[in-house]
Amino acid sequence: MHSTSSSGDSLPDINSEIPGDDDDCIPLAGGATSREELLAILPPSRYCDALKDVYFRVFSPLFHILHDLTFEAEYQQFCHDPNSVSTAWISLLFIILGIAVTALHDDDPLLSDLGRERTVIRNVKALSSRYRSASLRCLSADGILSRHSINSLQSLILINYARLHRGLPTWTLLGLTHHVATSMGCHVDPERFALGPIEREERRRAWAGLTMLYNTHNNAYGILNPGLATMGTKLPLDVNDVDLLTGTASELSTPRPTQMTYLLLQYRLYNVSSMICESLFSFPPRYTPAQLEVEILSVHEMCEKRYQLEPALEPPPVHHLANLNILYSYIHQLLLLLLRPALCRYLQGDVTTETCAARVKCLASAKTSLTIHQTLHESPQFASYKWYNSNQGSFHAFHAAVILCVMLMYPESAHEAAEIKELLWKSLDVFAALSNRSTFCSKAVPVLRQIIDAACSNTPQYRQPQPQVQPQQQQQQQHIMSPSPVDPSPHPNMTMTMTMTPSMNGGLLTPTTPTGSSGFPHSPMEFFTESLLARLQPQNWLSPSSVPWDGWDCLFLLLSPSPTSAQFVG
Repeated sequence: MHSTSSSGDSLPDINSEIPGDDDDCIPLAGGATSREELLAILPPSRYCDALKDVYFRVFSPLFHILHDLTFEAEYQQFCHDPNSVSTAWISLLFIILGIAVTALHDDDPLLSDLGRERTVIRNVKALSSRYRSASLRCLSADGILSRHSINSLQSLILINYARLHRGLPTWTLLGLTHHVATSMGCHVDPERFALGPIEREERRRAWAGLTMLYNTHNNAYGILNPGLATMGTKLPLDVNDVDLLTGTASELSTPRPTQMTYLLLQYRLYNVSSMICESLFSFPPRYTPAQLEVEILSVHEMCEKRYQLEPALEPPPVHHLANLNILYSYIHQLLLLLLRPALCRYLQGDVTTETCAARVKCLASAKTSLTIHQTLHESPQFASYKWYNSNQGSFHAFHAAVILCVMLMYPESAHEAAEIKELLWKSLDVFAALSNRSTFCSKAVPVLRQIIDAACSNTPQYRQPQPQVQPQQQQQQQHIMSPSPVDPSPHPNMTMTMTMTPSMNGGLLTPTTPTGSSGFPHSPMEFFTESLLARLQPQNWLSPSSVPWDGWDCLFLLLSPSPTSAQFVG
Protein backbone atom coordinates (compact mmCIF):
# COMPACT_ATOMS: atom_id res chain seq x y z
CA MET A 1 0.00 0.00 0.00
CA HIS A 2 1.54 3.32 -1.00
CA SER A 3 1.27 6.55 0.92
CA THR A 4 -1.26 9.24 0.22
CA SER A 5 1.36 11.67 -0.98
CA SER A 6 1.52 9.84 -4.28
CA SER A 7 -2.13 9.02 -4.70
CA GLY A 8 -3.28 12.10 -6.58
CA ASP A 9 -3.73 12.15 -10.31
CA SER A 10 -1.29 14.92 -11.15
CA LEU A 11 0.92 17.69 -9.91
CA PRO A 12 0.73 21.34 -10.93
CA ASP A 13 2.58 22.28 -14.07
CA ILE A 14 5.46 24.22 -12.58
CA ASN A 15 6.80 25.16 -16.02
CA SER A 16 3.90 27.53 -16.64
CA GLU A 17 5.04 29.89 -13.89
CA ILE A 18 8.82 29.66 -14.08
CA PRO A 19 10.79 32.62 -15.40
CA GLY A 20 13.19 32.09 -18.28
CA ASP A 21 16.24 30.08 -17.29
CA ASP A 22 18.49 30.94 -20.22
CA ASP A 23 21.24 33.55 -20.08
CA ASP A 24 20.60 36.90 -21.73
CA CYS A 25 24.13 37.58 -22.87
CA ILE A 26 27.00 35.78 -24.60
CA PRO A 27 30.66 36.83 -24.66
CA LEU A 28 30.38 37.80 -28.34
CA ALA A 29 27.84 40.55 -27.63
CA GLY A 30 28.87 44.13 -28.08
CA GLY A 31 28.35 47.07 -25.75
CA ALA A 32 30.40 45.90 -22.81
CA THR A 33 29.05 46.73 -19.37
CA SER A 34 31.22 48.97 -17.19
CA ARG A 35 33.05 47.57 -14.18
CA GLU A 36 30.94 49.68 -11.82
CA GLU A 37 27.72 48.35 -13.31
CA LEU A 38 28.97 44.80 -12.96
CA LEU A 39 29.95 45.25 -9.32
CA ALA A 40 26.52 46.72 -8.62
CA ILE A 41 24.93 43.39 -9.59
CA LEU A 42 26.73 41.58 -6.78
CA PRO A 43 24.63 40.87 -3.69
CA PRO A 44 25.70 42.39 -0.33
CA SER A 45 28.97 41.04 1.03
CA ARG A 46 27.36 38.82 3.69
CA TYR A 47 25.38 37.02 0.96
CA CYS A 48 28.49 36.71 -1.19
CA ASP A 49 30.29 35.15 1.78
CA ALA A 50 27.48 32.68 2.41
CA LEU A 51 27.10 31.62 -1.23
CA LYS A 52 30.85 31.29 -1.68
CA ASP A 53 31.00 28.99 1.32
CA VAL A 54 28.14 26.87 -0.07
CA TYR A 55 29.97 26.50 -3.37
CA PHE A 56 33.22 25.34 -1.80
CA ARG A 57 31.42 22.99 0.59
CA VAL A 58 29.14 21.33 -1.98
CA PHE A 59 30.29 21.91 -5.55
CA SER A 60 34.03 22.29 -5.37
CA PRO A 61 34.51 18.66 -4.20
CA LEU A 62 32.37 17.53 -7.17
CA PHE A 63 34.04 19.57 -9.92
CA HIS A 64 37.35 20.63 -8.45
CA ILE A 65 38.92 22.77 -11.14
CA LEU A 66 39.89 25.71 -8.88
CA HIS A 67 42.62 25.91 -6.29
CA ASP A 68 40.39 26.80 -3.37
CA LEU A 69 43.07 28.41 -1.22
CA THR A 70 44.16 30.69 -4.05
CA PHE A 71 40.60 31.82 -4.72
CA GLU A 72 39.97 32.42 -1.01
CA ALA A 73 43.04 34.66 -0.77
CA GLU A 74 41.95 36.58 -3.86
CA TYR A 75 38.42 36.88 -2.48
CA GLN A 76 39.66 38.43 0.75
CA GLN A 77 41.75 40.84 -1.29
CA PHE A 78 38.69 41.70 -3.40
CA CYS A 79 36.61 42.39 -0.27
CA HIS A 80 39.30 44.81 0.90
CA ASP A 81 39.79 46.44 -2.51
CA PRO A 82 37.33 45.60 -5.35
CA ASN A 83 39.72 47.13 -7.89
CA SER A 84 42.50 44.70 -7.02
CA VAL A 85 41.13 41.87 -9.20
CA SER A 86 40.53 41.50 -12.93
CA THR A 87 37.14 41.53 -14.60
CA ALA A 88 37.71 37.86 -15.45
CA TRP A 89 38.05 37.10 -11.74
CA ILE A 90 34.76 38.91 -11.07
CA SER A 91 33.20 36.70 -13.75
CA LEU A 92 34.47 33.69 -11.80
CA LEU A 93 32.90 35.04 -8.61
CA PHE A 94 29.55 35.54 -10.34
CA ILE A 95 29.37 32.00 -11.70
CA ILE A 96 30.31 30.63 -8.28
CA LEU A 97 27.32 32.52 -6.85
CA GLY A 98 25.09 31.30 -9.67
CA ILE A 99 25.99 27.67 -9.03
CA ALA A 100 25.83 27.94 -5.24
CA VAL A 101 22.28 29.32 -5.18
CA THR A 102 20.98 26.03 -6.61
CA ALA A 103 22.11 24.18 -3.46
CA LEU A 104 20.24 26.41 -0.99
CA HIS A 105 17.56 24.75 1.12
CA ASP A 106 13.94 25.55 0.35
CA ASP A 107 13.59 27.54 3.57
CA ASP A 108 16.96 29.31 3.34
CA PRO A 109 16.35 33.05 3.95
CA LEU A 110 18.90 33.88 1.24
CA LEU A 111 16.41 32.83 -1.41
CA SER A 112 13.70 35.17 -0.20
CA ASP A 113 16.16 37.96 0.58
CA LEU A 114 17.83 37.92 -2.84
CA GLY A 115 14.88 36.87 -5.00
CA ARG A 116 11.45 38.34 -5.52
CA GLU A 117 9.70 35.35 -7.06
CA ARG A 118 6.72 33.61 -5.47
CA THR A 119 8.11 30.08 -5.26
CA VAL A 120 11.39 28.35 -4.48
CA ILE A 121 11.94 27.06 -8.00
CA ARG A 122 11.22 30.49 -9.49
CA ASN A 123 13.72 32.13 -7.16
CA VAL A 124 16.42 29.53 -7.84
CA LYS A 125 16.00 29.84 -11.60
CA ALA A 126 15.89 33.63 -11.57
CA LEU A 127 18.91 34.05 -9.30
CA SER A 128 21.08 31.45 -11.02
CA SER A 129 20.27 32.97 -14.42
CA ARG A 130 21.00 36.47 -13.11
CA TYR A 131 24.47 35.53 -11.89
CA ARG A 132 25.32 33.42 -14.96
CA SER A 133 24.38 36.33 -17.20
CA ALA A 134 26.50 38.69 -15.10
CA SER A 135 29.42 36.28 -15.40
CA LEU A 136 29.09 36.33 -19.19
CA ARG A 137 28.91 40.13 -19.20
CA CYS A 138 32.15 40.23 -17.24
CA LEU A 139 33.85 38.05 -19.85
CA SER A 140 32.55 40.32 -22.58
CA ALA A 141 33.89 43.36 -20.73
CA ASP A 142 37.21 41.57 -20.26
CA GLY A 143 37.54 41.04 -24.03
CA ILE A 144 37.35 37.26 -24.00
CA LEU A 145 37.75 37.04 -27.79
CA SER A 146 41.24 38.52 -27.65
CA ARG A 147 42.39 38.21 -24.01
CA HIS A 148 42.56 34.95 -22.14
CA SER A 149 43.58 34.07 -18.60
CA ILE A 150 43.21 31.11 -16.30
CA ASN A 151 40.35 32.94 -14.55
CA SER A 152 38.43 33.53 -17.78
CA LEU A 153 38.90 29.88 -18.76
CA GLN A 154 37.79 28.66 -15.32
CA SER A 155 34.76 30.92 -15.54
CA LEU A 156 33.81 29.59 -18.98
CA ILE A 157 34.14 25.99 -17.80
CA LEU A 158 31.95 26.63 -14.76
CA ILE A 159 29.34 28.45 -16.87
CA ASN A 160 29.15 25.39 -19.10
CA TYR A 161 28.93 23.17 -16.02
CA ALA A 162 26.07 25.26 -14.63
CA ARG A 163 24.18 25.34 -17.92
CA LEU A 164 24.61 21.60 -18.37
CA HIS A 165 23.08 20.91 -14.96
CA ARG A 166 20.19 23.26 -15.75
CA GLY A 167 19.50 21.41 -19.01
CA LEU A 168 20.42 24.43 -21.14
CA PRO A 169 22.17 24.36 -24.55
CA THR A 170 25.95 24.34 -24.22
CA TRP A 171 27.39 23.40 -27.60
CA THR A 172 28.29 26.88 -28.90
CA LEU A 173 29.71 28.09 -25.60
CA LEU A 174 31.52 24.78 -25.13
CA GLY A 175 33.19 25.24 -28.51
CA LEU A 176 34.35 28.72 -27.52
CA THR A 177 35.69 27.36 -24.23
CA HIS A 178 37.62 24.66 -26.08
CA HIS A 179 39.25 27.21 -28.38
CA VAL A 180 40.17 29.45 -25.46
CA ALA A 181 41.76 26.49 -23.66
CA THR A 182 43.67 25.49 -26.79
CA SER A 183 44.89 29.04 -27.42
CA MET A 184 46.27 29.04 -23.87
CA GLY A 185 48.08 25.76 -24.52
CA CYS A 186 46.07 23.74 -22.00
CA HIS A 187 46.05 20.79 -24.41
CA VAL A 188 49.81 20.56 -23.82
CA ASP A 189 51.01 19.22 -20.51
CA PRO A 190 52.15 22.20 -18.39
CA GLU A 191 55.41 20.50 -17.43
CA ARG A 192 56.72 21.89 -20.72
CA PHE A 193 56.25 25.40 -19.39
CA ALA A 194 58.01 27.27 -16.61
CA LEU A 195 55.08 27.19 -14.19
CA GLY A 196 54.71 26.57 -10.48
CA PRO A 197 52.87 23.54 -9.06
CA ILE A 198 49.59 25.42 -8.53
CA GLU A 199 49.57 26.87 -12.05
CA ARG A 200 50.35 23.46 -13.53
CA GLU A 201 47.51 21.77 -11.68
CA GLU A 202 45.05 24.56 -12.49
CA ARG A 203 45.70 23.96 -16.19
CA ARG A 204 45.38 20.19 -15.87
CA ARG A 205 42.18 20.54 -13.87
CA ALA A 206 40.74 22.94 -16.43
CA TRP A 207 41.51 20.59 -19.31
CA ALA A 208 40.14 17.57 -17.43
CA GLY A 209 36.96 19.47 -16.56
CA LEU A 210 36.52 20.62 -20.16
CA THR A 211 37.04 17.06 -21.42
CA MET A 212 34.38 15.78 -19.02
CA LEU A 213 31.90 18.40 -20.22
CA TYR A 214 32.59 17.44 -23.83
CA ASN A 215 32.08 13.75 -23.09
CA THR A 216 28.86 14.48 -21.22
CA HIS A 217 27.49 16.53 -24.10
CA ASN A 218 28.53 14.02 -26.75
CA ASN A 219 27.03 11.10 -24.84
CA ALA A 220 23.78 12.97 -24.20
CA TYR A 221 23.29 13.55 -27.92
CA GLY A 222 24.73 10.27 -29.17
CA ILE A 223 27.72 11.95 -30.83
CA LEU A 224 30.40 9.34 -31.49
CA ASN A 225 33.30 11.76 -31.11
CA PRO A 226 36.75 10.62 -30.01
CA GLY A 227 36.99 13.65 -27.74
CA LEU A 228 39.37 16.58 -27.49
CA ALA A 229 42.76 16.38 -29.16
CA THR A 230 45.58 16.56 -26.67
CA MET A 231 49.36 16.56 -26.69
CA GLY A 232 50.10 14.39 -23.69
CA THR A 233 48.22 16.39 -21.08
CA LYS A 234 48.32 14.40 -17.85
CA LEU A 235 45.41 14.03 -15.49
CA PRO A 236 45.50 16.23 -12.38
CA LEU A 237 47.21 14.85 -9.30
CA ASP A 238 45.01 13.14 -6.71
CA VAL A 239 46.08 15.53 -3.95
CA ASN A 240 44.63 18.21 -1.70
CA ASP A 241 45.11 21.89 -2.46
CA VAL A 242 47.20 22.47 0.63
CA ASP A 243 49.74 19.93 -0.61
CA LEU A 244 50.41 22.11 -3.64
CA LEU A 245 51.14 25.06 -1.36
CA THR A 246 53.49 23.18 0.94
CA GLY A 247 55.24 21.29 -1.84
CA THR A 248 54.28 17.92 -0.32
CA ALA A 249 52.08 16.82 -3.21
CA SER A 250 52.35 13.06 -3.53
CA GLU A 251 49.60 10.71 -4.63
CA LEU A 252 51.25 7.87 -2.70
CA SER A 253 50.80 9.63 0.64
CA THR A 254 47.01 10.06 0.44
CA PRO A 255 45.25 6.79 1.37
CA ARG A 256 41.95 8.60 2.04
CA PRO A 257 40.00 10.56 -0.59
CA THR A 258 41.32 14.00 -1.51
CA GLN A 259 39.66 17.05 -3.02
CA MET A 260 40.46 15.61 -6.47
CA THR A 261 39.39 11.99 -5.93
CA TYR A 262 35.78 12.37 -7.07
CA LEU A 263 36.62 14.25 -10.27
CA LEU A 264 39.24 11.67 -11.27
CA LEU A 265 36.86 8.75 -10.67
CA GLN A 266 34.04 10.51 -12.50
CA TYR A 267 36.46 11.24 -15.35
CA ARG A 268 37.03 7.51 -15.73
CA LEU A 269 33.30 6.79 -15.63
CA TYR A 270 32.67 9.38 -18.35
CA ASN A 271 35.24 7.62 -20.51
CA VAL A 272 33.49 4.30 -19.90
CA SER A 273 30.18 5.97 -20.75
CA SER A 274 31.64 7.11 -24.08
CA MET A 275 32.80 3.55 -24.77
CA ILE A 276 29.32 2.21 -23.99
CA CYS A 277 27.63 4.76 -26.24
CA GLU A 278 30.04 3.94 -29.05
CA SER A 279 29.27 0.23 -28.68
CA LEU A 280 25.51 0.79 -28.56
CA PHE A 281 25.31 3.10 -31.55
CA SER A 282 27.97 1.76 -33.92
CA PHE A 283 28.34 -1.47 -35.87
CA PRO A 284 30.28 -3.54 -35.43
CA PRO A 285 30.91 -2.50 -31.81
CA ARG A 286 34.50 -2.02 -30.76
CA TYR A 287 33.94 -3.46 -27.28
CA THR A 288 31.94 -6.41 -26.01
CA PRO A 289 29.51 -6.04 -23.08
CA ALA A 290 31.83 -8.22 -20.99
CA GLN A 291 34.78 -5.89 -21.65
CA LEU A 292 32.75 -2.82 -20.75
CA GLU A 293 31.43 -4.48 -17.61
CA VAL A 294 35.03 -5.10 -16.55
CA GLU A 295 35.75 -1.38 -17.05
CA ILE A 296 32.80 -0.42 -14.85
CA LEU A 297 33.85 -2.94 -12.22
CA SER A 298 37.36 -1.51 -12.27
CA VAL A 299 36.07 1.97 -11.37
CA HIS A 300 33.82 0.44 -8.72
CA GLU A 301 36.87 -1.19 -7.13
CA MET A 302 38.70 2.14 -7.23
CA CYS A 303 35.80 3.74 -5.37
CA GLU A 304 35.98 1.10 -2.65
CA LYS A 305 39.73 1.48 -2.37
CA ARG A 306 39.82 5.29 -2.24
CA TYR A 307 36.88 5.86 0.11
CA GLN A 308 37.63 2.94 2.46
CA LEU A 309 34.28 2.62 4.22
CA GLU A 310 35.48 0.19 6.87
CA PRO A 311 33.64 -0.05 10.22
CA ALA A 312 36.94 0.28 12.09
CA LEU A 313 37.81 3.55 10.35
CA GLU A 314 36.37 6.98 11.00
CA PRO A 315 33.69 7.79 8.39
CA PRO A 316 34.71 10.33 5.74
CA PRO A 317 33.18 13.83 5.78
CA VAL A 318 29.61 14.18 4.53
CA HIS A 319 30.66 15.61 1.17
CA HIS A 320 32.76 12.51 0.47
CA LEU A 321 29.79 10.28 1.34
CA ALA A 322 27.54 12.29 -0.96
CA ASN A 323 30.12 12.10 -3.72
CA LEU A 324 30.40 8.34 -3.28
CA ASN A 325 26.63 7.92 -3.55
CA ILE A 326 26.66 9.98 -6.74
CA LEU A 327 29.44 7.80 -8.16
CA TYR A 328 27.51 4.65 -7.31
CA SER A 329 24.35 6.06 -8.86
CA TYR A 330 26.23 6.67 -12.11
CA ILE A 331 27.78 3.19 -11.99
CA HIS A 332 24.29 1.67 -11.83
CA GLN A 333 23.08 3.91 -14.64
CA LEU A 334 25.92 2.64 -16.83
CA LEU A 335 25.21 -0.98 -15.91
CA LEU A 336 21.54 -0.59 -16.82
CA LEU A 337 22.47 1.07 -20.10
CA LEU A 338 25.05 -1.58 -20.94
CA LEU A 339 22.91 -4.60 -20.05
CA ARG A 340 19.73 -3.26 -21.65
CA PRO A 341 19.92 -5.28 -24.89
CA ALA A 342 20.37 -8.59 -23.04
CA LEU A 343 17.61 -7.71 -20.57
CA CYS A 344 15.17 -6.89 -23.35
CA ARG A 345 15.97 -10.18 -25.05
CA TYR A 346 15.18 -11.97 -21.80
CA LEU A 347 11.89 -10.12 -21.39
CA GLN A 348 10.97 -11.02 -24.95
CA GLY A 349 11.49 -14.73 -24.30
CA ASP A 350 15.14 -15.33 -25.23
CA VAL A 351 16.12 -17.03 -21.96
CA THR A 352 19.80 -17.97 -21.93
CA THR A 353 22.59 -17.93 -19.40
CA GLU A 354 23.62 -14.48 -20.67
CA THR A 355 20.14 -12.96 -20.53
CA CYS A 356 19.40 -14.51 -17.13
CA ALA A 357 22.61 -12.97 -15.79
CA ALA A 358 21.61 -9.60 -17.28
CA ARG A 359 18.25 -9.78 -15.49
CA VAL A 360 19.92 -10.49 -12.14
CA LYS A 361 22.36 -7.61 -12.54
CA CYS A 362 19.75 -5.15 -13.81
CA LEU A 363 17.41 -6.02 -10.96
CA ALA A 364 20.13 -5.39 -8.39
CA SER A 365 21.31 -2.14 -9.99
CA ALA A 366 17.78 -0.79 -10.43
CA LYS A 367 16.87 -1.54 -6.81
CA THR A 368 20.04 0.06 -5.49
CA SER A 369 19.61 3.11 -7.73
CA LEU A 370 16.19 3.76 -6.19
CA THR A 371 17.59 3.23 -2.69
CA ILE A 372 20.37 5.76 -3.32
CA HIS A 373 17.77 8.23 -4.61
CA GLN A 374 15.72 7.75 -1.45
CA THR A 375 18.76 8.02 0.84
CA LEU A 376 19.91 11.30 -0.71
CA HIS A 377 16.38 12.65 -0.28
CA GLU A 378 15.71 11.51 3.29
CA SER A 379 19.07 12.05 5.02
CA PRO A 380 19.27 15.59 6.46
CA GLN A 381 23.05 15.63 5.91
CA PHE A 382 22.45 15.41 2.16
CA ALA A 383 19.96 18.28 2.01
CA SER A 384 22.45 20.46 0.10
CA TYR A 385 22.45 17.91 -2.73
CA LYS A 386 18.78 18.31 -3.58
CA TRP A 387 19.84 20.09 -6.77
CA TYR A 388 21.52 16.86 -7.91
CA ASN A 389 18.90 14.44 -6.64
CA SER A 390 16.03 16.33 -8.27
CA ASN A 391 17.69 16.29 -11.69
CA GLN A 392 20.45 13.83 -12.56
CA GLY A 393 19.72 11.59 -9.57
CA SER A 394 16.02 11.54 -10.45
CA PHE A 395 16.86 10.70 -14.05
CA HIS A 396 18.84 7.66 -12.88
CA ALA A 397 16.03 6.68 -10.51
CA PHE A 398 13.33 7.09 -13.17
CA HIS A 399 15.35 4.88 -15.50
CA ALA A 400 15.61 2.26 -12.76
CA ALA A 401 11.92 2.52 -11.88
CA VAL A 402 10.77 1.95 -15.47
CA ILE A 403 12.99 -1.13 -15.69
CA LEU A 404 11.57 -2.48 -12.42
CA CYS A 405 8.03 -1.92 -13.68
CA VAL A 406 8.77 -4.02 -16.74
CA MET A 407 10.33 -6.72 -14.55
CA LEU A 408 7.24 -6.65 -12.36
CA MET A 409 5.27 -7.97 -15.32
CA TYR A 410 7.31 -11.19 -15.07
CA PRO A 411 8.61 -11.55 -11.49
CA GLU A 412 10.68 -14.48 -10.34
CA SER A 413 8.58 -14.98 -7.22
CA ALA A 414 5.77 -13.45 -5.19
CA HIS A 415 8.35 -12.21 -2.69
CA GLU A 416 10.31 -10.44 -5.43
CA ALA A 417 7.13 -8.85 -6.77
CA ALA A 418 6.15 -7.55 -3.33
CA GLU A 419 9.63 -6.13 -2.77
CA ILE A 420 9.63 -4.34 -6.11
CA LYS A 421 6.15 -2.89 -5.53
CA GLU A 422 7.12 -1.49 -2.13
CA LEU A 423 10.28 0.07 -3.55
CA LEU A 424 8.40 1.60 -6.48
CA TRP A 425 5.72 3.23 -4.31
CA LYS A 426 8.40 4.67 -2.02
CA SER A 427 10.22 5.97 -5.06
CA LEU A 428 7.06 7.67 -6.31
CA ASP A 429 6.79 9.49 -2.98
CA VAL A 430 10.34 10.80 -3.42
CA PHE A 431 9.62 12.02 -6.95
CA ALA A 432 6.49 13.79 -5.72
CA ALA A 433 8.39 15.45 -2.87
CA LEU A 434 11.09 16.72 -5.25
CA SER A 435 8.62 18.12 -7.78
CA ASN A 436 8.56 21.55 -6.16
CA ARG A 437 12.18 22.04 -7.31
CA SER A 438 12.33 19.83 -10.38
CA THR A 439 10.76 20.07 -13.81
CA PHE A 440 11.97 16.53 -14.48
CA CYS A 441 10.20 15.15 -11.40
CA SER A 442 6.98 17.02 -12.14
CA LYS A 443 6.92 15.29 -15.53
CA ALA A 444 7.96 11.92 -14.14
CA VAL A 445 5.36 11.64 -11.36
CA PRO A 446 2.19 11.14 -13.47
CA VAL A 447 4.02 8.85 -15.89
CA LEU A 448 5.57 6.75 -13.14
CA ARG A 449 2.28 6.51 -11.25
CA GLN A 450 0.51 5.15 -14.30
CA ILE A 451 3.27 2.63 -15.04
CA ILE A 452 3.29 1.38 -11.45
CA ASP A 453 -0.50 1.08 -11.44
CA ALA A 454 -0.39 -0.90 -14.67
CA ALA A 455 2.41 -3.17 -13.47
CA CYS A 456 0.77 -3.79 -10.09
CA SER A 457 -2.62 -4.57 -11.62
CA ASN A 458 -1.11 -7.12 -13.99
CA THR A 459 -1.40 -10.82 -13.12
CA PRO A 460 2.21 -12.08 -12.98
CA GLN A 461 3.22 -14.78 -15.45
CA TYR A 462 5.29 -17.65 -14.00
CA ARG A 463 7.04 -20.52 -15.71
CA GLN A 464 9.16 -23.50 -14.79
CA PRO A 465 12.79 -22.84 -13.77
CA GLN A 466 15.16 -22.05 -16.60
CA PRO A 467 18.90 -22.77 -16.96
CA GLN A 468 20.88 -21.39 -14.06
CA VAL A 469 23.85 -19.07 -14.20
CA GLN A 470 27.20 -20.84 -14.10
CA PRO A 471 29.02 -20.66 -10.72
CA GLN A 472 31.90 -18.59 -12.11
CA GLN A 473 29.52 -16.08 -13.68
CA GLN A 474 27.43 -16.02 -10.52
CA GLN A 475 30.50 -15.13 -8.48
CA GLN A 476 31.34 -12.32 -10.90
CA GLN A 477 27.77 -11.04 -10.70
CA GLN A 478 27.84 -11.00 -6.93
CA HIS A 479 31.11 -9.11 -7.00
CA ILE A 480 29.77 -6.41 -9.27
CA MET A 481 26.44 -6.28 -7.47
CA SER A 482 25.69 -2.79 -6.53
CA PRO A 483 27.01 -1.21 -3.35
CA SER A 484 24.43 -0.03 -0.87
CA PRO A 485 23.91 3.72 -0.48
CA VAL A 486 26.01 5.42 2.15
CA ASP A 487 24.13 7.33 4.84
CA PRO A 488 26.17 9.40 7.33
CA SER A 489 23.44 9.33 9.97
CA PRO A 490 22.75 6.37 12.29
CA HIS A 491 19.69 4.54 11.05
CA PRO A 492 18.45 1.11 12.08
CA ASN A 493 17.62 0.10 8.54
CA MET A 494 20.75 1.35 6.80
CA THR A 495 24.13 -0.34 6.80
CA MET A 496 27.62 0.56 5.71
CA THR A 497 28.06 -2.63 3.71
CA MET A 498 29.48 -2.22 0.25
CA THR A 499 27.95 -5.19 -1.56
CA MET A 500 24.45 -6.38 -2.23
CA THR A 501 24.01 -9.98 -3.29
CA PRO A 502 20.71 -10.80 -5.01
CA SER A 503 18.75 -13.90 -4.23
CA MET A 504 19.69 -16.71 -6.56
CA ASN A 505 17.03 -19.11 -5.25
CA GLY A 506 14.33 -20.37 -7.55
CA GLY A 507 14.11 -20.48 -11.29
CA LEU A 508 14.45 -17.64 -13.74
CA LEU A 509 11.20 -17.10 -15.55
CA THR A 510 10.33 -16.74 -19.17
CA PRO A 511 7.95 -13.88 -19.95
CA THR A 512 4.85 -14.51 -21.94
CA THR A 513 5.61 -13.81 -25.57
CA PRO A 514 3.30 -13.19 -28.53
CA THR A 515 1.96 -16.26 -30.22
CA GLY A 516 0.36 -16.86 -33.56
CA SER A 517 1.46 -16.16 -37.07
CA SER A 518 1.08 -12.40 -36.83
CA GLY A 519 3.82 -12.01 -34.20
CA PHE A 520 1.87 -9.20 -32.49
CA PRO A 521 0.52 -9.15 -28.93
CA HIS A 522 -3.11 -10.20 -28.55
CA SER A 523 -4.11 -8.50 -25.29
CA PRO A 524 -3.90 -4.85 -24.15
CA MET A 525 -1.46 -5.84 -21.40
CA GLU A 526 0.81 -7.65 -23.86
CA PHE A 527 0.74 -4.66 -26.19
CA PHE A 528 1.41 -2.35 -23.24
CA THR A 529 4.43 -4.43 -22.20
CA GLU A 530 5.84 -4.53 -25.73
CA SER A 531 5.36 -0.76 -26.08
CA LEU A 532 7.04 -0.18 -22.74
CA LEU A 533 9.99 -2.30 -23.84
CA ALA A 534 10.26 -0.16 -26.97
CA ARG A 535 10.71 2.88 -24.74
CA LEU A 536 13.73 1.20 -23.17
CA GLN A 537 15.82 1.91 -26.26
CA PRO A 538 19.21 3.26 -25.08
CA GLN A 539 18.92 6.57 -26.93
CA ASN A 540 16.05 7.47 -24.57
CA TRP A 541 18.19 7.12 -21.43
CA LEU A 542 21.42 8.99 -22.12
CA SER A 543 20.53 12.15 -20.20
CA PRO A 544 17.50 13.82 -18.57
CA SER A 545 16.84 15.76 -21.77
CA SER A 546 16.68 12.57 -23.88
CA VAL A 547 13.75 11.00 -21.98
CA PRO A 548 10.66 10.91 -24.26
CA TRP A 549 7.70 12.44 -22.42
CA ASP A 550 5.24 12.34 -25.33
CA GLY A 551 3.00 9.39 -26.04
CA TRP A 552 2.66 7.94 -22.55
CA ASP A 553 -1.02 8.91 -22.37
CA CYS A 554 -1.75 6.95 -25.54
CA LEU A 555 0.06 3.97 -24.07
CA PHE A 556 -2.04 4.02 -20.90
CA LEU A 557 -5.27 4.27 -22.89
CA LEU A 558 -4.62 0.66 -23.94
CA LEU A 559 -5.31 -0.50 -20.38
CA SER A 560 -8.40 1.63 -19.84
CA PRO A 561 -11.94 0.27 -20.27
CA SER A 562 -12.81 3.38 -22.22
CA PRO A 563 -10.90 6.41 -23.51
CA THR A 564 -12.50 8.66 -20.92
CA SER A 565 -11.23 6.58 -18.02
CA ALA A 566 -7.56 7.32 -18.61
CA GLN A 567 -6.82 10.32 -16.44
CA PHE A 568 -3.32 11.18 -17.60
CA VAL A 569 -1.75 14.56 -17.21
CA GLY A 570 1.41 15.04 -19.27
